[in-house]
Amino acid sequence: MIIYCSKKLEAFLGLHLTVSQRPENSTFGDWNVHLFKVGRIKCLLSMNNKTCYTFLISNVLKKDTKDFASFLRERLIRQLDHDFKIGEGMEIKLRNEFADVVLSKSNNDKKILGTINHHIEGCLKYPDYQGGVDNWDDVKVSSILNDDLLKTKIPMHESKTGHPYFKPVELMDRLLKL
Repeated sequence: MIIYCSKKLEAFLGLHLTVSQRPENSTFGDWNVHLFKVGRIKCLLSMNNKTCYTFLISNVLKKDTKDFASFLRERLIRQLDHDFKIGEGMEIKLRNEFADVVLSKSNNDKKILGTINHHIEGCLKYPDYQGGVDNWDDVKVSSILNDDLLKTKIPMHESKTGHPYFKPVELMDRLLKL
């Protein structure tokens, strides 16, 4: 799995990353992660490139990111457990799938970056969204974002009704069942 870091995130982590090539066997795709601020609070928004499935981490501190790949992996598994009630067997499968993590410079995926910016500018930057950033339950806010209808061209989305809208949580559910 590759984690594509935005320039802001790369600077925050103090890394100089290069662009990595995607491994062929990645069932769950890769993730784009963006660092943004709400007031003075740093937050991360991570989005899957196959499903637009999202998870949020607010109140990010530099000390939390010492093992950044592990930090993201644990938060992702927590989000998946909340949304899908994954069992022990699925958790082991996910931990194996997400074991090899490579940090990379942004891949400039306009579809994903546009959707990330839509989430940030459309709701997360509002000072009183879900009681304000100081009161966010990251898992709950992420679930709300994943349950929103999005309009985009995702290869995995095959609409039976002919409309181009989908919910990221439904697409991630399909991936989990593969």
